[in-house]
Amino acid sequence: MTIDGKIMTPKSGIQLLRLIGIFVAALFSHNIFAEHVLPEYNAQYAIQKFGIKLAEAHYQLSHTNTGYKFTQDTKLVGIASMFRNDTVSVVSYVEQVGDKLLLQKHSYKQTGEEKNKDEDFTIQWDTANKKTRGKITGIVRSREINLETDTPIWEVLSFQIPLMIEANKDIKEYPYRALLDGEIDTYNFVLTSSKKITFAGKEYEILQFVRSDPKKDRQLHIWLAPALHNMPLIVENYRDGKEHSRMQIESLQFNDEKPLIEQMADNENDS
Repeated sequence: MTIDGKIMTPKSGIQLLRLIGIFVAALFSHNIFAEHVLPEYNAQYAIQKFGIKLAEAHYQLSHTNTGYKFTQDTKLVGIASMFRNDTVSVVSYVEQVGDKLLLQKHSYKQTGEEKNKDEDFTIQWDTANKKTRGKITGIVRSREINLETDTPIWEVLSFQIPLMIEANKDIKEYPYRALLDGEIDTYNFVLTSSKKITFAGKEYEILQFVRSDPKKDRQLHIWLAPALHNMPLIVENYRDGKEHSRMQIESLQFNDEKPLIEQMADNENDS
């Protein structure tokens, strides 16, 4: 066999196959990375109560070879830090398995006066025969858990990933199964309204998704910005019909792009 007039020997043929293998592997690796729907980002939020900033929360979404690593680190600031030194560190690993995103591991650690809130669990998935079965084992609030599921499972941090991917004006309800306080429950969000706000000198439309606690008079309101990959710009906690606390974005950076930094001014232009 000849290529460009040169005789192809067995040795050179093997070398060519090796080069082809390296090339194919490089393409495969690139395709894995390209399948990430959400970009990597860093975001910082101010956590407020009664209009006073009491804490800062830093969120980071990074890509792994098979999915995402999602972290949250929260610390008290200002006057609150003078009386307490609580911190919260959360890590979730999510993998793409076939056509599904599946939570693999979750860790929640809190320091300070609040006790027994730590969580550390893993999920072993069996996706044979186009079915999704998971075995959840670990420790949640000092209690050992051993649960099974036949649907994808999320928790209070990682549910943001599928919500950011799926959220749009044409779908009203977003039900997710989640592990909450050691029990599997439904985390159901409903698209209720939209409004325009200004962030980093630019106006954005944001969509409001509300999750109501069926057991308590509490609601979680998340405002996502479609023009910013459905990033949460505002998160509000309501109790007994009143705002209990609020988390509002202060800075945002996608990949290595220029960061967006500005306190957000709210325009009361609901629709």
